[in-house]
Amino acid sequence: MFLNIIQSTGRILMGKPSGANLLVQTRNKMKSHKAAANRFIKRASGLKRKQAGVNHGNGRFSYSALKGLRGFVEVSNKGGHLKKFINRV
Repeated sequence: MFLNIIQSTGRILMGKPSGANLLVQTRNKMKSHKAAANRFIKRASGLKRKQAGVNHGNGRFSYSALKGLRGFVEVSNKGGHLKKFINRV
């Protein structure tokens, strides 16, 4: 990348025509979706996430049922839908 920039500036200074494709530099960097990234915690064994179902509508649940929904659970890697996402968290 830097070599292309140095070559193109050298051509401009020397008066030689520069190639337009050398001046346009793009960087394709994968970005993580921040809302999704904040839902997961990266561990050595994989990803962990919070249990769902404790925000509302659980007034009739027993104490033990609500206790089971606390904490974090490990995310299964079945299906490969998190394969790209794991590298970007």
